[in-house]
Amino acid sequence: MEIPIYIDGERTGALTITRQGCLTVMDARLRDEGRVVRLKVFGERTAYLGVPAPQDGELRLVRRLTPAQMRAFPRRPAYAGEKPREETAPPEEAPARKRVLWQGGKPYYF
Repeated sequence: MEIPIYIDGERTGALTITRQGCLTVMDARLRDEGRVVRLKVFGERTAYLGVPAPQDGELRLVRRLTPAQMRAFPRRPAYAGEKPREETAPPEEAPARKRVLWQGGKPYYF
């Protein structure tokens, strides 16, 4: 499985997740940002992956995780990055405001 890596809102690489026996191997390759990058994996939960190191002009991080370590990671990872992405959902229209009058413990809407 391959998921994208986003740094500063831009796709900069990919995280490949494979199985080797009972271990799960996470191999992150991304463009060198010229600074320290701390990667996390985002999905239904967030888990810290690590700090990739420079290798052959790019940043790379390989982690081999046991089944016990994988419990901290999302089952269905969506993407990796330093911080959660801000989803750009279309703005919803504001609902019409209703006035409420409480009388005798009952709401009356108008």
